[in-house]
Amino acid sequence: MAPPLLPEQHSLVRSLVLHLFPGAALFAFVVAAAAIGVPAVVALLAGIALVVVPLELGYLLFQGRRRSGHWSLSEVVAYGEPMPSKGVALWAVPLVAWFIVILIFSTAVLDERIAEGVFSWYPESIREFASFDEGTTYATWILVVFFAAAFAINGVLGPIVEELYFRGHLLPRIERYGRGAPLLNAILFSLYHFWTPWQNAGRVLALLPWIYTVWRKRSLKLSIAVHISVNCIFLLLVLAAVR
Repeated sequence: MAPPLLPEQHSLVRSLVLHLFPGAALFAFVVAAAAIGVPAVVALLAGIALVVVPLELGYLLFQGRRRSGHWSLSEVVAYGEPMPSKGVALWAVPLVAWFIVILIFSTAVLDERIAEGVFSWYPESIREFASFDEGTTYATWILVVFFAAAFAINGVLGPIVEELYFRGHLLPRIERYGRGAPLLNAILFSLYHFWTPWQNAGRVLALLPWIYTVWRKRSLKLSIAVHISVNCIFLLLVLAAVR
């Protein structure tokens, strides 16, 4: 049996630009918003909706129209191998558990040291983007609105679009690197998070089994399930810490 044909392969430079540009644009948006007094965590949520989603989804739709003549994702998004829901759950549970364990370990052991030792020049508002002011009491309606928006934008919308873009489009276009493709995708996807560069070491380690499994299974459905689960669990942990 002949091996499957690879989709159009991107040059390394093009791949670097396409992986990193949306994150750089989001970071610029967050810094600019924080500079005028918008809390960085609010700016991040707004930036996902107003910067990341339009850039990434718009690029995919543009490429789909260029190839097929109409606005479509089917021509440019790969990894559509069918996987039953039971199979998705069987793979997603250990992958999500691994990610959360590494995230907790990295947060406890690495992140603060790296942030203070290497990225102390980052604006403090950015380094503390995920925190709430200590000693401040928040009205219930503020927390309800914030977390409803957070779950909708960072828990569902953002992960779906990012998976279509990074795993459905960009990863298949570096498959010429073989087993190195998931590693390169994991590193670049981590670097894409310009607003938390001190998390890169732990984040890459957490991402590798996830992206490698998606690459092997050719299942975007699995990747979306893992990404939504990870982000929602993170938000639940933040919610549990807020009083």
